[in-house]
Amino acid sequence: MIERVTAVIADVDGTINVKGSKPLPHTLAAMEALHDRGILFGTASGRPFDRRSLEKAREWGLSFEFDLAIGTNGGDLWDKDHEGVEHIMPLSKDHIGEILEFMWPLDCNVIVYENAYDHVLVKRRDQHFEDSVIRNRSIWEFSTPEEMAKKDTGKIEIQYDPTPQMDELIMGVVNAYQSPKWSAVRTFPGTVEFMTPGLDKGVALRRYAKRNGIPLSEIMTFGDMDNDIPMIVAAGWGVCMANGCKECKAVADAITEYGVLEDGMGLYLEKYVLA
Repeated sequence: MIERVTAVIADVDGTINVKGSKPLPHTLAAMEALHDRGILFGTASGRPFDRRSLEKAREWGLSFEFDLAIGTNGGDLWDKDHEGVEHIMPLSKDHIGEILEFMWPLDCNVIVYENAYDHVLVKRRDQHFEDSVIRNRSIWEFSTPEEMAKKDTGKIEIQYDPTPQMDELIMGVVNAYQSPKWSAVRTFPGTVEFMTPGLDKGVALRRYAKRNGIPLSEIMTFGDMDNDIPMIVAAGWGVCMANGCKECKAVADAITEYGVLEDGMGLYLEKYVLA
């Protein structure tokens, strides 16, 4: 365990809360206690950053606003002490076109966030996307590969039915088309995201630490999936949730005793940071 904790940064879905739900009581109380002690707190999500990212604090019933927010798996960085949002290493429109050539024919949805959730381009509207529209109040339209590839963007999101058979099919195609032009990472069961190689939550974390003069050794992070691994590794103390994937657990400094369904992040903070 690190001796000094200046900032705590946590993934959202599967870590702070179950997707679409509020954090449980211990986690909410722990976030309040961190703020009361002057410890910075922020989120690091695969979701594109916009006003909705900051509204989470109010929706969860917190008495304070986040100190920072990382979005698009490291592609967006915002913090309260610097104006605007930094967009890091967007995916080239030319590479978007190449990716869509081999992913579009598959039985999956393709989503491009042209302006975060205020302008979402989508291949189809299935149940997964329907749930996202409700959660995020998305403004969306059906689109084509040609329209999706007109601008650089933070990521391409692929959603599919997370059965073993579909997972094998989708990941088989993803792996068959590996390229130095893009990287692909699982961010949730039934979700794969294509981004610029070298871009991840760890990149944004290091930028945040450098521009605010915070040693990485004083930052604690929480996560559960593949896209959290670079952030877990970069931090002075990286914690994987008990419900996390085996790859994330393998590199973490610690694993929570309880999963997200048992209020695991809050209980860990109470025991090892706030006690």
